[in-house]
Amino acid sequence: MDSEGQIKQIVLDRIERCAVCHREFQAEDIKVISRRPDVWTMLVECTDCHARNFVAAVMNEGDPQAAQLALRRLTEEAITRGRIDLEDAEPDTDAELAQELAAAPGTPPVSAGDVVDMHEFLQDFDGDFKRIFR
Repeated sequence: MDSEGQIKQIVLDRIERCAVCHREFQAEDIKVISRRPDVWTMLVECTDCHARNFVAAVMNEGDPQAAQLALRRLTEEAITRGRIDLEDAEPDTDAELAQELAAAPGTPPVSAGDVVDMHEFLQDFDGDFKRIFR
């Protein structure tokens, strides 16, 4: 197994299933975003429900704080732009991660007002999803 296969297997051993729909992840669900000597960043996407998770693998004597910062940057960019598009990304480079993040066609980015609205909604939400989606 090559090093990418080994890293993906380690990720699969740690996050076996989708947290949303509980589908078991496969190696094909993991896309390498950035591959540096000390930290790899990856996107794990469920093919059933399309839930996405960013993962960082710290190599050898890599700095866990650098990995945490890379994940935070990816998450912030994904929130700001709405999604990450990996089809044209170069997995062997940083690929200017922020530039690889693009909004879904026709979908405006999440605004500060959207976040405030959701916060206010969740303060009083009782967890009854059946009532909401009827």
